[in-house]
Amino acid sequence: MTNWKIINTRIKQCQQLMAPEKVINCLLDLFQQTNDGWVAFHLAQEYENWNKLGDALLYYQEAEVLLPITSYKEMAKEAISRVKRNFDEEKVTKIDKRLVVSLSEISQLEPIDTLLIVPCGPEKIWNVDPTAPDFVPARYAYKTEKFLKFIEWAEKNDIEKKRFYWVILSGRYGFIEPWHPVSRYDINLSDPNDYPISDSTLQNQVNQERWWRDNTGNLVKIKLANFKNIICINCSTIYKNKIVTCFPQAEVQSVDIDGLL
Repeated sequence: MTNWKIINTRIKQCQQLMAPEKVINCLLDLFQQTNDGWVAFHLAQEYENWNKLGDALLYYQEAEVLLPITSYKEMAKEAISRVKRNFDEEKVTKIDKRLVVSLSEISQLEPIDTLLIVPCGPEKIWNVDPTAPDFVPARYAYKTEKFLKFIEWAEKNDIEKKRFYWVILSGRYGFIEPWHPVSRYDINLSDPNDYPISDSTLQNQVNQERWWRDNTGNLVKIKLANFKNIICINCSTIYKNKIVTCFPQAEVQSVDIDGLL
């Protein structure tokens, strides 16, 4: 178990970075390394000070679970109550204030502005076929029921031919294109013990330039950050929160695939 004195020293080193983004990224890395409740508490404080209340609430809740001492757990509980009271209703409902519930509604959006994001899911092709190649394109690698339903819906309705882009959010790889090769792994995005891809890396990925082919086969350079409409399909609360954090300027909506069939 990581020494308490070392934890405090490393927390202070992060706080000395001054710039909020750098402090948060430093604490995020430290939390992934240690899964320590006191780190989670300070991370939540930084998010709260930066008015990112959704992230603050998430890490105060982590702190309440992980902190071993009752008095510190009470501090986390008080912080959770405070953040909930101050949580701006618009931010709470941002991901659900207008649900996309049909193909026709998606079709009314501009493809150039719209990105669909689907979570990967734990069941993969190697669970079904152990003889599958070591690397398989992502669209064929994931085998959870809802992921397969999404693929069926997307192909049936020619989503890609209509110039809609979509990516998969993976605990190991982050935001990946459908043809991105993946290998065997079992990493839960919400479990720090699995050492999933960090929030800072996800945010970097959103701002990186990517080369994709459009519906005519021509290469185009894009950034995920340029999309104005983000539609989360089958996303849990953890996934939604991470996506909202990564796309602060976009309108993020959520839908279950069963609502599109």
